[in-house]
Amino acid sequence: MQRKETIPLLHDHHAHFSGRAAYLDCVDLSSIQDKDEAILTIMDHCSREEMNLVQGWNDSFYSFSDSELEEMPPVFIWNVSGHGLVFNEKAERKAIDKFNDPYMIKKMKDPDWFERNLLKVSKLMMEIEGITEDKILKTNDFLLEKGIYSTDDMLLPSEETLEKFKKLKLADKTTFWADLDTFDGLSERAKKEIEGIKLFVDGALGPRTAALNEEYLDSGNGVMVYGKEEFKDTLLSLEKDKIAVHAIGDRGIEMIIDTLSKIKRNGSKIPKTRIEHAQFIDEKTALKAKRLGITLSMQPNFSLDSKHYSDRLSEKYLKKNNPFRMLIDEVGFAPGEDLVFGSDGLPYGVKEALETSLFPVYETQKLTLEEFIDGYCRDKNEIGNIDLVIDEEKREVFVEEIEM
Repeated sequence: MQRKETIPLLHDHHAHFSGRAAYLDCVDLSSIQDKDEAILTIMDHCSREEMNLVQGWNDSFYSFSDSELEEMPPVFIWNVSGHGLVFNEKAERKAIDKFNDPYMIKKMKDPDWFERNLLKVSKLMMEIEGITEDKILKTNDFLLEKGIYSTDDMLLPSEETLEKFKKLKLADKTTFWADLDTFDGLSERAKKEIEGIKLFVDGALGPRTAALNEEYLDSGNGVMVYGKEEFKDTLLSLEKDKIAVHAIGDRGIEMIIDTLSKIKRNGSKIPKTRIEHAQFIDEKTALKAKRLGITLSMQPNFSLDSKHYSDRLSEKYLKKNNPFRMLIDEVGFAPGEDLVFGSDGLPYGVKEALETSLFPVYETQKLTLEEFIDGYCRDKNEIGNIDLVIDEEKREVFVEEIEM
């Protein structure tokens, strides 16, 4: 059965506008599931003289051996999660020459160090590619074509980038978050224009660094970026009173909630907090988060992790991922109020987001169309609408027209 629906344009609460702009011209492997095709694409489209950044590699489909990497041009290959990076000696030598920081470049191969310094690495990769006004405009057009009118940009790399958005009159529909190092380097005026501070407490499922209470099927239980006391001290020292904290695994989520609870019990004010992703939050922890006034910023697209990462997650964790029905029906989180949705760019767009909301891997991950609109769309449809066809039998969503 098919039905037609019209919904407002989207506000993507977890996007990487600046990163998308920086990597606009990079080789993209996101649609390639065959390793031989990926290698051929890299060999055909990457420069043999310059450093190349390749994006979209999903290691649930294939991995590259050291010998395969060394046959390639100078490449840095991002894991699609944004939390893993492989590169060859040619790229390493060129990066050391360009940035004169051999320690950092070499340490990037250490998964633990990488997660604890992810934002430094991300900004370094953006610097390799550069963010121009033309790239920003093209990225804005790309997002509009996907039904996304406005975004939270979760990693502003510099004040220079902020000024480019303002010059292009795009800052009014972009909410910027900055990591601590970037925030500290901003002018006082720019600090006031930033929504809040972005922190990380764990990694991601791709490189097996999301911090779980139980081990991955092939060993290890992830990486914690902060110890408990270090995280508490960081929260107490923040200049801004609003934070967004990346936490995918249950171990990381529990540490955030426990730390905020302890700060509040000790009589100190806690910052207004969003937990980004919160994929493996359980009911007990969710109830504590609700009482603390925490907002969960989650990605319906990530329900597909229950399919893509069956090679590393137990059945328990596959079923535990993105428990939207529990959060809404049992705990009382309300889409659009303390439960908001975004994409993390994996991928961007209304089609994929709505398909994984209405037709997820598990029924526990299902959202109604009304919940999707409340948590993902703009408040009003004055700016524009998206005309859709929803095919219940094929479990697909078709975009007929985006009107602005």
